[in-house]
Amino acid sequence: MQQALQHLVTLAQSLGKPMEVPGIPAPLALVPNGVNIESLENLLPAPSRIKQKLTVLDAESFISYVNRFATQATAVFCNGPEGRTFTAVIDYHDPAAPAWRDHVATYRCPTTVEWGNWKDKDRKRMDQATFAEFIEDNVKDITHHPEQNNSPSAADMLEISRTLEAKKNITFRQGIRLDNGQVQLTYNEEIEGRAGEAGQLRIPEEFFIALKPFLGGEMFCVPARFRYRIQEGRLTMWFELVRADKVLEEAYNAVRAKIEGAINDVPLYEATF
Repeated sequence: MQQALQHLVTLAQSLGKPMEVPGIPAPLALVPNGVNIESLENLLPAPSRIKQKLTVLDAESFISYVNRFATQATAVFCNGPEGRTFTAVIDYHDPAAPAWRDHVATYRCPTTVEWGNWKDKDRKRMDQATFAEFIEDNVKDITHHPEQNNSPSAADMLEISRTLEAKKNITFRQGIRLDNGQVQLTYNEEIEGRAGEAGQLRIPEEFFIALKPFLGGEMFCVPARFRYRIQEGRLTMWFELVRADKVLEEAYNAVRAKIEGAINDVPLYEATF
């Protein structure tokens, strides 16, 4: 009985005080029902550790932030061309010591307005007036490819979009073989197009646009196929970006290489954090 009372006294005296328990790595504290233990860290002159999660807006800021706070345990995770996100965990686990991972900086590669404009209209058929208006609004992005002599200039594409005229020629033939009665049918449809005030412009199969897919990223020359059709007596026009996904992948790899080469010895891992 005396031993039990002494044990209760000991427990009462330890209320709210941390105590070590064999087999449990973290200290424990006993508190009465309805009572919480409050942290008094906010009364200290400075926090016990950095607790910060922020999103930076460009690769240069990400690099500067990592280089300022990086430790031996810091790691950067990048989740590939699809996610296009770089996450620096400043206080990541050390092989010999787990960490809280409370200090994190994130950079998500933001696409440019120009890339969004072209990607939004990619493979969408438009009437001539709508297509011409789109080309006029974005004509500054169209460029002449130095290795493609026949690639149209921005001025040529603007005039083509405004003055293109097309007509459809249809040829239908039917023949009968007298020896066996077999019927042969031939259907041929041909669309002829001309552009320019005097029809002097060559209608291109493709043109090129110079874009930065990511804000602050590298410039890429992106080919776009030029297409036009006559449907229900009306001329429709559109363009098809060639391997737009590949362009984003190359843009991501360029950002990754830039970050990897500038953050000293901090390791990069392809993973989702």
